[in-house]
Amino acid sequence: MLKAIISLLLIFLLAALSVFSISFVLPSLSSIYGEGVYFTVPLSWIGGSIGGVALSVLADRWSRRLSLLVSIVLFAIPLLLNAFVKSLFLLYVLWFLIGFGVNGENGISYAYAAELSSPRYRGFVGSIMQGLYFIGGLLGLIWAFLFRNLEIYFFSLGVVSLVSFILWFLIPESTRRGHSTSGKVSIFKVVILGSIFAVGSFLFVVPLVSLSFTLLSSLRLDAFLILSIALVVGMISFTFAGRISDKIGRKRTTFLFIAISVLFSLLMLLTANSLLLSISLVMLMIGSSFFAYFGVWMSEVFPPEMRATGTNLVFFLGRLVGGGFGVSIVLLMPFGLKDDLGIALLASSLLVLGSVVGLPETVKR
Repeated sequence: MLKAIISLLLIFLLAALSVFSISFVLPSLSSIYGEGVYFTVPLSWIGGSIGGVALSVLADRWSRRLSLLVSIVLFAIPLLLNAFVKSLFLLYVLWFLIGFGVNGENGISYAYAAELSSPRYRGFVGSIMQGLYFIGGLLGLIWAFLFRNLEIYFFSLGVVSLVSFILWFLIPESTRRGHSTSGKVSIFKVVILGSIFAVGSFLFVVPLVSLSFTLLSSLRLDAFLILSIALVVGMISFTFAGRISDKIGRKRTTFLFIAISVLFSLLMLLTANSLLLSISLVMLMIGSSFFAYFGVWMSEVFPPEMRATGTNLVFFLGRLVGGGFGVSIVLLMPFGLKDDLGIALLASSLLVLGSVVGLPETVKR
């Protein structure tokens, strides 16, 4: 199954690269289409919240593999078409579809990870998968630096994303659907608390990744270098967080990383020192690792007949609120970007903390 897992991870990486790609060329696009082009980002997350649920229902009722193929079509082909469209309305349509496909792929991948991986390493595989969002963001940042022409930028990204179709052939239909590992739980309770966890996580991660570059640039710091370091550190931290959660449990690991998030959110609020602020951003990337294994954790909780659907129901509000409106919420706050971001990250950490207490542990020690 190692070949299938690696293929799944690579598709996840290409999906992450696809959905983040527009963020790094928005200033250039705005000079062509106006400020309205910024709405492509929330539209992609709104499409993602719908696509995650819709494609997971297909995965549970018919086929994991077929649903994965549909998701690849919906993010790879529209990404390539960005190189050719000249209409803002068509951009809106394309990015809604890209979000629909990417988040559908994500939800199916969490279920696959839970079913193809050994229980001893399930959190590790899931956290590597989730951490690929950081690598996708970093690759997008580098890609935008190398390819300044928008048509070449999107065309080259689209061609690379088509590799997902080749990788798909290496992934079998999932037959190891097993049982829920959490014992008897209230599905309704898990959906409610898991949704709160997801909202808090997306409200933390999306503004942190999306606005750090702007914040660092406004303070005349080397935004490219600091953010690149932070993204690499974030990926490494996500990987270790999953392995730790396999050893000591999902809940204990979550408490550990929330403590880091709360501490450095407060430091961001209290400091005006550039070095301390830069350190805070890197540490907050580490703190965000409470989200690393969440997709696999939810896949362990739900029974196999609704594993993909249940996981994506939990992610629905997170994608819609945190992804669709998280950045806007921070930007509408009146205290200045540094303090606005610090307040939002602190509040998000506390929201996750409040929800995790009632979620079932799935790692038996």
